[in-house]
Amino acid sequence: MTVSAVGQNDNSRLNTVAKATAIGAAGGVALKYLLPITKQEDTISRRTMINYCRKVTNKAKVAEFTKNGIKTTAQDCFVKMIESKDKDAFNYDVLAKKVQALGGENSAAGKEFRSIIRTVNEDSKVMTRYMAKSYHIMLKKIRPVVPFIVAGAGAGFLAGFAHNVLKTDFYA
Repeated sequence: MTVSAVGQNDNSRLNTVAKATAIGAAGGVALKYLLPITKQEDTISRRTMINYCRKVTNKAKVAEFTKNGIKTTAQDCFVKMIESKDKDAFNYDVLAKKVQALGGENSAAGKEFRSIIRTVNEDSKVMTRYMAKSYHIMLKKIRPVVPFIVAGAGAGFLAGFAHNVLKTDFYA
């Protein structure tokens, strides 16, 4: 038999169940953010995000060139390529033809054109990463919290109830 001090008996059976239920509900809220995204929740394709980020970075580079004034033939070629809205503009063969038209791979204009393409691609990769992380967080935030709270509280209630049933120190 367990000995306890007088007035220190605040571990009642109801108190144990209430604490376990509250902890379970808090765990349910945490699971809302910890569980991975399912295919049903993921509604936007990654390709759509990548294409959007590329369009935004291309338009930003064109705006930068037009704001500063187009100074080189490589910049002019890039601006014309983006403004033409050709879907195959960034194909390897099309880019190689544009570089050849600018004077070849070893010319200053060709190297500058390749540099512009490289920086735009790097910027779009960074933007895509940020956008993918934001999209992932947004998907977790819009999940309804009630099912997670109910499931967590139910599990906590059952754990508290089981703790009381399996308790070995009964008061005589």
